[in-house]
Amino acid sequence: MIKDRTIKFLRCLFNTPSKIPVEAQIEITNKCNFTCPMCPREIMDVPLTNMDFGLFKEVVRKLSGVKDFILTGWGEPLLHPNFFEMVDFVSSINPDTRIRFTTNGSLLNKDVRKKILSSKIEQVSLSIDGYSYDSHNPLSPQHNGHTESKGIIENITALASERNSNRRPAIVFQSTVQNNNLKGLKNLVEFAGKNGIDRMNLVRLDVRGQILNPKSKIRNLKRPSIDEERQIYRELKNAGRDFNLPVFFINQQGLLLQMAGHFDRLCFRTVDHVYINIKGDVTPCCILRKMKTGSLLKDDVEQIWNGKIFKKFRANQLKVCKGCDALKRRHHH
Repeated sequence: MIKDRTIKFLRCLFNTPSKIPVEAQIEITNKCNFTCPMCPREIMDVPLTNMDFGLFKEVVRKLSGVKDFILTGWGEPLLHPNFFEMVDFVSSINPDTRIRFTTNGSLLNKDVRKKILSSKIEQVSLSIDGYSYDSHNPLSPQHNGHTESKGIIENITALASERNSNRRPAIVFQSTVQNNNLKGLKNLVEFAGKNGIDRMNLVRLDVRGQILNPKSKIRNLKRPSIDEERQIYRELKNAGRDFNLPVFFINQQGLLLQMAGHFDRLCFRTVDHVYINIKGDVTPCCILRKMKTGSLLKDDVEQIWNGKIFKKFRANQLKVCKGCDALKRRHHH
């Protein structure tokens, strides 16, 4: 893992894309059983459907050599009826690849947990934006994000406790930083530390939907200022030390990371990452899911990655990605 991070750091520093993508995120479904206020998918005109399993197989065959597979689109992956067949197929085609996915945790029942633990899945990321559940008091979340209902908390606790001594798969909390959820996040850090969660990744809240669609449900969301973000991160990192939980926030970068990102002129993701949408089209990332650079039904990933359209995107990326600060240090809006 350290070697991989070092290589990625050097790629970013010298602005040199990998020969083929290291990481492929596949939009296996955009169906979801939640409608969260902080999720931007409602303003993205995302088709609420599943990827056909046969198409998925064709896509995976064209991704030979990719090291990391993320089986998550703009929906809940566990809603796909072929989810575990997809996991098995990826590992059969690419035995050494790493497989991970992101879930809201609501469907992690006993049978699902058993399948996860017997599969080649190496990481389960849980989108959860705070913890306010108290068995003695009603649940009253103080945030606009993924819920932490009693059932979800029980599912997470069970999955963590049912892992073997190798603590596989890794369990990661992915939490948005909002202007009213610091208390909930501190509670979540404590819960995570006490239950053996491997780390917490903090994510900057994306509020661009308020600009693109004034009638959107996310119009009332507010995110902290840069200074407030820094303070929240410091407090959560300190809380993490108390409970032996690593806490990371990519937007609060040290000097080395700032240099690698050319001081916000380069995206850390697109140097070695592709996003495959529901049609099998290759795109630069989940936000640019409509920017087709090629189709895996026609070409393999190496041809697309090194093709004219992707090269044109890289040459014009600052203009194309203007306004996106998901992985940047500064706020762009």
